[in-house]
Amino acid sequence: MKGLIIKDIMCLKKQLTTFVYVISGVVVISILYVLSSRFGNLAEVGKTLLDENNNMSEIDVKNLGSMVLIMSMLIPVVSVGDMLNVFIADGKAGFFKVSASLPVSLKKRMLSRFLTIYALFAIGAFVDTILALVLSALTDIMSFGSFLGIIVSSASVLSIYSALMILYCVILGYGREQYAQVFALLTIILAFVIIKFKSVKFVVIHVLGDGVGFDSSTFWKPLDYFREKGYVFLLIAVLVSIVSYCLSLYIAERKRGVI
Repeated sequence: MKGLIIKDIMCLKKQLTTFVYVISGVVVISILYVLSSRFGNLAEVGKTLLDENNNMSEIDVKNLGSMVLIMSMLIPVVSVGDMLNVFIADGKAGFFKVSASLPVSLKKRMLSRFLTIYALFAIGAFVDTILALVLSALTDIMSFGSFLGIIVSSASVLSIYSALMILYCVILGYGREQYAQVFALLTIILAFVIIKFKSVKFVVIHVLGDGVGFDSSTFWKPLDYFREKGYVFLLIAVLVSIVSYCLSLYIAERKRGVI
C-alpha cells in the first residue's frame, strides 16, 4: 500500500514542485500585506473607509482584511494536492487494467487514495501553521487561534471535496474526471446553501441590493463560523470521508475491483 501512495504522490510531482514556488510567494506577499495594513498604504485605506462610509465599522474593515488573509492561507493547501490528476494519470497509463492483478487487496488500494489526500493536506496545513505563527505576530487583524481555525476549516473542506471527487471518479470511471470534479463542487455548494440558507440569502440580498437594513454581525456570520468552528468542519470531513470510502469500495467491488 505504501508503494501505491508513493505512486499517487509521484503523479502529483508537478503540483508539488509548484507548491514550493507558491509557498515562497505566499509568505512574501502575506508579510508585506500585514505590514502595509498596519503601517503603510492599506492602513490609510482602512482609515479612509471608516471616515467616508457611515455604514462601515472597524470590525467590517478588519473582516475585509481577514478575507484577504484567508485567501492567502487557502493557496498552500489548495496547491499541494488535487486527486483529479492522479485519476487522469492512471487513466492515461492504463493502470486500471492491471490494478486488480496486484498483490494488494481492493480495500488497501482504495484506502491508499484517501491516505494520500490526508498526507498532502497535512503538509499544506503544517506550512500554513508556521505562516500563521509569523503573521499573528505581525498583525492584530487575526489571532493565531483564528488563523488555526481557518487552516483546519480549509483543510477539512478540501478533504471533503477530494473524498467526494474520488467517489464520483469511481462511479463515473476513467475519462470522466472533469465531471467528477464538477459534481463534487456542486455537492459541497448545495450542502452549504441548504445548511446555512438564511445567512447565504442575507449576504446575497445585501451584496446585490442597496444595503438598507444592513446588519454587520449577520453579514459576517459565515466568516465567523469558518474562523471559529474548525472542529465542526473537521468532524464533517471525517464522516464524509468514511461514507465516501465505504461507498467507493462498494462500487469498486461491483466493478470487479477496477481502480
